[in-house]
Amino acid sequence: MSFGLKSFRKQKDESKSSEGGKHIPTVILGHDLAAVLKLVELKNSTGPENLRLITPRFLTRQVLIETYQACISTLRDNVSTLQIAGKFPHARTVRYEQETQFSKEGQWQRFGGRAKPMDFAPGEEYFVTPRQELELSSLFSESDWAQLDETLKTYQSVRILEKLEKQIPTDLANRDEWWMLFHDLGEVTCTDLWISLPARQVMKASEQGQTLPAEAAAWLASVKRQSAIAISWEMTKELHPEPRTLFVPQSMTHEWGHFILDILPWDDARKCHPVNALILLHDEEPTSELMADKIKLCKRVFDRVFPDFEKNIRKEYILASEDYFEWAPQPDLAEALLISVPSLHLLGAYATATTSDKFLTRSLLAL
Repeated sequence: MSFGLKSFRKQKDESKSSEGGKHIPTVILGHDLAAVLKLVELKNSTGPENLRLITPRFLTRQVLIETYQACISTLRDNVSTLQIAGKFPHARTVRYEQETQFSKEGQWQRFGGRAKPMDFAPGEEYFVTPRQELELSSLFSESDWAQLDETLKTYQSVRILEKLEKQIPTDLANRDEWWMLFHDLGEVTCTDLWISLPARQVMKASEQGQTLPAEAAAWLASVKRQSAIAISWEMTKELHPEPRTLFVPQSMTHEWGHFILDILPWDDARKCHPVNALILLHDEEPTSELMADKIKLCKRVFDRVFPDFEKNIRKEYILASEDYFEWAPQPDLAEALLISVPSLHLLGAYATATTSDKFLTRSLLAL
């Protein structure tokens, strides 16, 4: 059901009169790494009565690890790694020097050699550069990492955002700059708002930007997104002798793009070979049936390239999202937003920044 501004404000007024509102000075909306890092930073100076992480799904340290480890690495150049190390002095990274290869006629070929690869689908070429790995725990202090579950338990609330509006403060003591309505009809106002939800969700909650300042609406409307499926496998036998990124064509007769694999080192402790796969989707609104078909095709193709692939899967983790990758293509809009709406702070892959960095690099550098 869609609401016009008139009915939206009526619903807002009814919520105020029937439920009463709760003011929390600082609110973080999101469920990704950037949201958690920002929470850890702010909680050192702010108690839970003045700071909340409101997330659509319950977060734990293990959930964060699984989500991060299931993803193919987006760190692909030394400059980004050095920038991250400058901001996070204890960050530990590993660069895999082995060049990326592609499969053709039963052999692995290098890009730039005599063998010609299949054409790249949009977004795939980014992953040709060898991967770099960032140890998640190294972004936190030892004590913050050890206490992360307790921090999340103390500071998070699990609620789904329904409506969002920038308003003129009516309470000068508790400056209610932002009004939010959640799925359970709970109403919250805040002074400072940090957001790392998918831009599309924020636009929907704000009536496609109508209840936001023009600069914020313009920035969010400019955000590009890429649907994708990430799959993480634990294999009971070695899949490939060296850690590297591999491109496997989805079809040798159709221009469907590639399945992209990050081969990690053999894990002696767990006696398994961890492998991460990425499937980029190019439908505007991919269906669950399409996603299921792509996963089945992926396994069939891998069974041909890696004999007995499916038989050797010990554990599987799948993450599919219509907003898997997001990026802000117009950094020139950032300065206007930073100046005109100082109470709004955008986090994550489309964070408000004048840099052209993308994905994880932008998420970390813009914190």
